[in-house]
Parts: sequence; structure tokens; C-alpha cells
Amino acid sequence: MVEASVGHIADIPEKKNSVDVDNGFAVEYVLTPKGRETITHLRQQLKKASMLILATDADREGELIAAHLVEFLKPTVPVQRVEFRSVTKDAVEKALAQPRQIDASLVEAAKTRRILDRLYGFEVSPVLWRKVRQNLSAGRVQSPAMRLVVERELERHQFVSAGYFDIDATSATSPAFVAKLTAVDGQRIATGKDFDSKGALVNDVRAISIEMATAIATVLESGPSALTVSSSAEKVYSRFPQRPFTMSSLYQAAGNRLGMSTAEARVVSQQLFDHGHITYPRTDNGAFGREALAKVRHAVKEVFGDALLSPKARYISGAGKNAQAAHEAIHPTRMLVRRPAGLTPRQQALYELIWQRTIATQMSDASGVTVSITLQTTAATSPTVDCEFSASGTTITSPGFRLAYGFDEEDEKEKALPALAVGESVPMESFTMLQHATAPPARFTEASLVKELEELGIGRPSTYASIIAKLRERYIWSKKGERALVPTITAFAVHRIMTQYFQPLVDYTFTQIMEKDLDRITSGEQMRDLLLTDFYFGAGGEWPGIHPLIESTIKTIDPKQLFAIDLGLHPTTGESMLIKPGILRKGTFSPYLQCGEATRSISDQTMLDELDIPAMVALLSAQAVVVGHIDGVPVIVKTTSTGSYFQLGNKEALPAGSKKPRTAGLLSHMTPETVTIEDAIAMFSLPRTIGSHPQTGHDIVAHFGKFGAYIVCGEDSRSLKDETALFSLILGDAVALLAIPKKPRGNFRGKK
Repeated sequence: MVEASVGHIADIPEKKNSVDVDNGFAVEYVLTPKGRETITHLRQQLKKASMLILATDADREGELIAAHLVEFLKPTVPVQRVEFRSVTKDAVEKALAQPRQIDASLVEAAKTRRILDRLYGFEVSPVLWRKVRQNLSAGRVQSPAMRLVVERELERHQFVSAGYFDIDATSATSPAFVAKLTAVDGQRIATGKDFDSKGALVNDVRAISIEMATAIATVLESGPSALTVSSSAEKVYSRFPQRPFTMSSLYQAAGNRLGMSTAEARVVSQQLFDHGHITYPRTDNGAFGREALAKVRHAVKEVFGDALLSPKARYISGAGKNAQAAHEAIHPTRMLVRRPAGLTPRQQALYELIWQRTIATQMSDASGVTVSITLQTTAATSPTVDCEFSASGTTITSPGFRLAYGFDEEDEKEKALPALAVGESVPMESFTMLQHATAPPARFTEASLVKELEELGIGRPSTYASIIAKLRERYIWSKKGERALVPTITAFAVHRIMTQYFQPLVDYTFTQIMEKDLDRITSGEQMRDLLLTDFYFGAGGEWPGIHPLIESTIKTIDPKQLFAIDLGLHPTTGESMLIKPGILRKGTFSPYLQCGEATRSISDQTMLDELDIPAMVALLSAQAVVVGHIDGVPVIVKTTSTGSYFQLGNKEALPAGSKKPRTAGLLSHMTPETVTIEDAIAMFSLPRTIGSHPQTGHDIVAHFGKFGAYIVCGEDSRSLKDETALFSLILGDAVALLAIPKKPRGNFRGKK
């Protein structure tokens, strides 16, 4: 019989002193609530068995799970440890024929990793509780990851945009093409890459003004519409396929191509593995074993023919340096099956992505020719200006692996130029002046954060999904319908403490070295106790040890002086405008803007983009206004950084039966200056029951919330485009609206 142990069954308790730092960092693992259920069930099943075979994942975490199963099951029958990397008959039979003992080095490395994480959390998290607020956490990988997101947001906030201009010339040829103005009077004109983050030019280029760009475009548009080819060059275009997927690259591709979060990609890939459709997904190795390689190359010949098979085999693996790299790359277990039966749409989408990438690895390169031309003319402005335009085009003569995998966003797609000779006059359809502005660095998405963590050597890909889940729970958020990761105000405050007082703990090199040390324990090159002793007590060099570092520093942090962000000086008073994290009280907290004695509450999910100087001045000067009373209770209009709202009641007078004031939002056409008590009465009448659905019997209720107006019926909901329909929508129209299928959510992108 086959039973699942379902991940880790035991863990180090989350309480102080669960790691005995004075006794060789001894720990006692205890069963988790889920682990107790698992062990109880497995003990019953084990009574019917003559042998216990452990087939958990063949990495250090899987080895620890196997060791814990033996520890807590206490089997009286023989025990064997086997490992396989794909759920196929051949792989399983081969594993059963080659049992081994539990690898003590892998177990030690896994335990060390968990102890390190506990020590980091036990030492640093209480600092955050005392100096910022409760319910926060710090982690060996989590904290550097949060630092990346916060510092990217700070880069964006400090970025100064620069404007620049150029001209597009559209040809009247077949095929048509667009050439860009690249030089005037022999000097290259500025593009976005020529400006620094402060908006200043950093290269020897010429930034043409809007007046010059307009004049050139106008003169060329009205004059003889032709450019002369001054040079033409050809170069071979060639692209070879990327490596097969590792867990990290799968997360990135699933995010970019399918709009999957790391959590969804982890779950779906595990489901595909559990059902035997793909090999082990938690791998760091981007190469195939020889048996798999032969099957991939055979599949290429079967599906695309011999002509598209790469002459040489690519991406052949040997043994990896660490446990995760010992697995081969992710690939289908049956190479010729492109659409397995019984998959959900999301499972099929991810499976097909893996199939495409796998097959593409052994296909021929995509090849062709790229032609680059320059075109010249003289614009009869005053004074005249010599103008140089450039254009390029690629003709792909052999798509090769792109027939399987398609194009990625950064790939050069086919865009052919007409055949043009040097000296030839090229007729132009139009000349268009274009205005551009340099853009700040993009916020991280889950996919790009995973890529950055991997490049910096922080953590292991198998932990990235859980790390991002923790960040989302405490420190980052995304706007509705978007994938960009935005740090909370709390994240800025924690970042300030970590970088100002505990810089080594979020230093990227520090975390890289720690990961390498864990691998050295796996290989037997590093002693666990020595690593833990150096980490906790210090090694006598630059690193003081986490415990001495915190003991010597914590008293210097004054919570009253702690702020998250300094946004500059008030233009009138000259006082600093600071964002502070707020204090947790009775389960809630509120960050606030402080300028001198004035304070204004803001949401923890406030973007720095919303906090420019005019917005903050307006917020600080905004006054709460009483617009009337409902049953003798005052109705107040308040304004925060995220908008305005009605508040019914205050400390002196509360609504009947309420222990705190009620709040209600303003519709989009309402403003704090024009709202009336009638508007407030209407908003406090929500939610409004429209009636019962004639088929389900559920009430249909109109609501107004953070994302606008909508109706709810049971677990079903629909947005209302017209906010005033909240008060006028009748039952028949509500039923008809609910009958309209919802549009798909998320960022799913089909094949390219």
C-alpha cells in the first residue's frame, strides 16, 4: 500500500529557548497538529505491513521528513529508504532495487537550516515587536527579500524623470518600416539610457528640445518626403534555446507567460508531479539525465522531424553540488504526451509550458538575417540640420526551437525591411515628433523577485513560494488586477531598523555565505555545531554573532524617534514630513503622517507615488467637517491619504448599539466640500437587500467597498458600473446581471 506523509510532520516549537544555545544547540522536534494526524493514520497502516519503504523527496528536507517518520512511527518492521525523480514504472522499480540508508549529512543540513531560521527569528522578531508593533517577523531569507522590495520602491520615489524628444519616420515602402532619428549634425541624440536617476545627462549626446524636434518634423513633413540610404549592414541572427526548467525558472516563466503567482506555480507543479505527469519540480539543476535526454531527442524527431533536431545534445547533467541540484531538470515523464487527460485548465497550461520548454532544448537554433540601415537628409530649418535616421529588421529563415516554445518578451521577432541599396532614395509616408520620459525602475513582481533572489544566491528556490507568502502576509501587497509588489508602510519601518542597526543580517553576501555553508554540511565539509556557534555567539572577526549584536544594539533604538520614511520639508513651515508606522492597539494600528504637531492617519497600504508634496500638504490641512446628524449622532467627513469617508459618531456620541463609530465611503462623484447629510444617509443605508434570487433563494445584496459598487448573491458577485444603481437596482435586473458569466480574472496570457 502507498501512503502520503504530506510534507513535514514535525518542527521546532515556536517559543523562546526551544533551541538550547548553551548545550550544543540541542532541539526537540515535536509533531505538528497535521503531523499527529498523519502519524496516527500511518501507525494503523503500518500494522498491516511487513516493511516500511520511505520515498520522500531526495533533498535535505525530504531526508529530514524520512528521519522523522522513523523517529515517530517507531517501526518494528525493516525500513528501507529509496529515491526516485519521476513517478514512472521504470523509475520506481529502479529505486526499489537500490535501497539505501537515511543520509545523516542531509538530515544534519536540514536541521541546521531550521535551527538557523529559528535563531534568526527568535533574536530579531522580538526587536520588531518592541520597537515597531506585534505580529511582525524577521527571517534569514525573508528579511533580505523584503529589503529588495523596499529599496526598489525607494529608488522609484527618489527617481527624477527626464523628458527627451525624437522623430519617427514611417516609410511608404512595402513592407513599411519605421526609422528613428538617432543623430543631428553628426552627434547622437539622447535616449532614455543617457540619463541618470536624477534626470541628468551622463553621456556625450545631444538632447534636442521640443522646439527643434517639432521644427524638424514639420519641415520634413512638408518638404520632399524621402530619405537616402547612407549605409547598410547585415549580420547573422541566431538564438539557441534556454535550459530546461528548474523550480526558479519555472516560477519566472509561469508568472510571465501564464500570470501565475509563485504559490500557484508551486501547487500546480506539485499536482502534476503527484499524478506522474512531470519529474520532481523542486530542483536547482537545469540539465537532463542521459536517459531523459534520449527520450527528449526521440520526441523531437517524432513531433518535428529530424531536420529540427539539434546536431548536438544540449544540457546533459552530472551530479550536482547540493541535494536539489542532484535532481535533473523538470520535464514531462512521457515526452510524446502534450495534453494528458484529466487536467484542469491551469494544470494543462503549466504542463504544456514545461513540455514546450523541454522539447525546445533539443531543437535547432532559430536563425536568420538582421539588416541595419542608416538614412540621411537635411532639414531646411533655420539653421539647416543634418538628420540621420536608423532602422533594423530581422528575417527569420529557420524558426528552429521557436516552433515549440515561441517567443519571450525580450526576443527579437521577425520584422523584415524591404531590399534597399546604399544611395537609394526611400519615400516616406510621415514624420512624427515624439515626446518621451525616462521611467523609474519597475517594481518587483513575484517572478522578477524570484529571479533576483536566485541571482544573489539568497535562499533556495524550493523556499521562495513560502517566503513570498510570508512577505504578502506582513510586508507587501499588490493593487487589484496588478502583479507588482508594493511594500507597506510597516515594511519601510522594519527596513529602517534592519539596515540602520542590523545591517549584517540583511547583507546579501552574508546570506549567500550561509547558503554555501549549509551545502558544505550536506557534503560533510562543515561541522554543524561550529557553524551555529559562529552564527549565534560570533567568530571573533567582523561578524559579532547575532546574539551579541542584538544585545548591544537594542537599547539604542528609540521607538519614539523611529519613522518609516522622511518625505522632505513642508514648503510653508519648513518642518519635516515623516511617515511613522503607528502602534498596535486592540488588534489594529494605523500609520500616520506627522509634520510638527500635526498628524494624519494613512493606510498601511499607501504607495509613495500618492505621497507627493502637494498631496501631503493637502492632507495635513484637511479638516474633519460635520455635515449633519443621524438620530442625534454627528456625521463627520474625514480625509486620509487614500481618500475621504463618512464617519458616524465620535468618542462623545456613538451610534445606538455600536461600540465604535461607523464608517462609509464616498461615491466617485462626491467630494468632501459638496457632500450633504442626505448623501451620508444614503451611504449608511448600505448594504441594501434587493430581494431573493428566484432560483437559489439567496438574498441579493448591494454593497459599496474598497473597489467600488457590487452585488452579492451567496458566493457569487458582480461589479456595478453605475454606482447610483446601488440604490435603484431592481430584482429582475440584478438576476439578469448575475446570469452574465464573469470575465476571467488574473493575468493569463496565451501562447505567443
